[in-house]
Amino acid sequence: MDEPLPDELKKLLDECLHEREAEREEWLRFIYAAGHDLQEPLRSISAFTELLGRQCPDDKQAAELTSFIIDSVKRMTALVQDMQVYARAGAAAKPTFVSLNAIVQWAMLNLDKLIRESGAKIACGPLPEAIVDESEFIQVFQHLLTNAIKYRGSDPPEIQISAETAGDLFVISVRDNGSGIDPKYHEQVFAPFKRLHAREVSGSGLGLAFCRKIIEAHGGRIWVESDGQHGSVFKFTVPLS
Repeated sequence: MDEPLPDELKKLLDECLHEREAEREEWLRFIYAAGHDLQEPLRSISAFTELLGRQCPDDKQAAELTSFIIDSVKRMTALVQDMQVYARAGAAAKPTFVSLNAIVQWAMLNLDKLIRESGAKIACGPLPEAIVDESEFIQVFQHLLTNAIKYRGSDPPEIQISAETAGDLFVISVRDNGSGIDPKYHEQVFAPFKRLHAREVSGSGLGLAFCRKIIEAHGGRIWVESDGQHGSVFKFTVPLS
């Protein structure tokens, strides 16, 4: 039988937890303040660049340069916004007993245009009910489905979502027929800003890092299985309800 902690040690642990929580809150406030302040000059750059372009409508070189600037501003704005979302991930989670099948349906609805334009076929088997934050897990599935579509091979994307039980955990699998991921990058792909395809595929490089942060905040883990040639399977665990 475990002995209770001495009062002084318990007090010290509580103080340490409180300090860490205060530091985390301060970090979140910094991220949001910095993100807000960064977006203001970006909006000004975009507005003045568009104005400059309208003043030189017949200058092809100016049009090309202004288009490049505006595109760069859009990418930078998206990156700042994604950083804010990533910083907040898991901080205010409100887990409830929800159907993962329903969560997948919401994710697919949000990605309806991308799914239709890519011709993707998504098959989802029976998934369990679990205690998770619904909105955050919708985003987890959106990121995994989006990656499966974006990093597709020459054939239309085919994605299979399934679940199995492993001890006291559910293992959720998202399998695709894409280009695959070389085993040497299996851990790196979950690092913030890690991109394997440079700019030929759009994105901020935070999608899988976001997934890992959310899943770990729920007591699970995420990994990828792939030989780098025949698609990938992203797997993550959630505790049995």
